[in-house]
Parts: sequence; C-alpha cells; structure tokens
Amino acid sequence: MTNPYEKHIKWWLGEFCAEDRYEWLMSLFPEFNTRLAKFAVGVYRWNMIGEIDLDKQEEVERVHTILKIIDNSPGYDFFDNVFNEASPDMVCGIIGMSPKVITEEQPFVADYSVHEIKSYEDLERLKDSVGWCIVVSEESYNDYAANGSRFYLCENEDWWDVPCQTGPDFPLDNYGLSLLAVEVGPDNHIRSITTRWNDAGTEVTESWLKELLGDKLNMLFSIKD
Repeated sequence: MTNPYEKHIKWWLGEFCAEDRYEWLMSLFPEFNTRLAKFAVGVYRWNMIGEIDLDKQEEVERVHTILKIIDNSPGYDFFDNVFNEASPDMVCGIIGMSPKVITEEQPFVADYSVHEIKSYEDLERLKDSVGWCIVVSEESYNDYAANGSRFYLCENEDWWDVPCQTGPDFPLDNYGLSLLAVEVGPDNHIRSITTRWNDAGTEVTESWLKELLGDKLNMLFSIKD
C-alpha cells in the first residue's frame, strides 16, 4: 500500500539533502505511514546531529515508544516536525514522562464492549485518541478494508479516562488495553490485534483476546472448538 505521506516526508528530508534515506527510515519506523509522518524529519535530524544512534536497536525502540506516547497525547499538536528542536530527553520531559520510566498501575479489569466498524464514520470520533492507520483518513481506512477484512473496536469501560502512561506490561498495560482494534479476514480468522499504543505485535494472542472478551468474542466470528 502506498504511503500517503511519502511525498511529504521526502520533501522534508530533501531539506537535509537526505531524500535517498526515505526507504531506510521507513524500514525502521513503519508508523511513518500514519499521521506520525509529521515527525519523520525530526527523528532523522536527531540521528544526523548525534542525539540518537539509529544503528542501535535500543535507540530505535526508544524512538518507537516516544512516538507512541506523543501520538496519544497533546504532544502531537505541541511539537512541530523537528520536535521544536528539543532533544529526545527534553521531549520526554515535556510530555511528562520518560519511556524508560515505568509507572505502577492498578490491576487491569476487563469490561469490554465490542462494536463492528462498518464505515470510516464509525472511527472519526477516535481521531484524537489513537494513531491507528484505519483512523488516519477515510482513504487509509478504505485501503485496509479493500482486502475483504472487517474491523471491530473493543472499548474497555471508561477507556477515555485511562492516563497515557507506560505500565510494567507495556504495551499491554492499562492504557494499551483500553482500546483494541481487531481485524478479521474474509476467512473468519483474526488477522491483527492492535493496542491503543498502536502496537500490533504478537503479544496480544487470540487466546488472550478470548480471556479479555469472554463470550463477546462471538461478536467477531464464530468460535470453533
């Protein structure tokens, strides 16, 4: 699928004579295929001036976490595309937390409601709450839906009141699990489960989703024993 932000990113990289670094940057940060493309040149600048080293995996992971936090906080609108020329440590301070600091949390309680997403209009209310690709624009949603998938939104009770902070089980902490997007393919099998942190890794398994949703899992597809 074409990145709708490719031209935008390449234009800004061109300001640093680095347009040819686009593919490299995208390979490290696929989230630049979302509205987080705004910060692609800022991340490149950090690396260029030595504030981070993108040849080190731990530094790449740190940036992933910073981007997730910004995407789900007022920091998205506060920072310009070069993070107001702030360093990574300064950015973490401004948003009120460091990706390296883990916050203690109350025990997680699952009390989900499940809703089928039938059109982009069903997602627009979440534009300021999540950074999922299907929420970025109607065009992006249609691109994902074009493969025959159907999508479901799993909202935990009072999800809007869950503070945007990393817990011990990040990205499966209270914030990450407060909203889940589930993609079910035309073969009636789950294709992806994405947390509110926009993490679609292997941590959230189908069996765990069944534990979280209980009988409400039936709303996604017919369960076969």
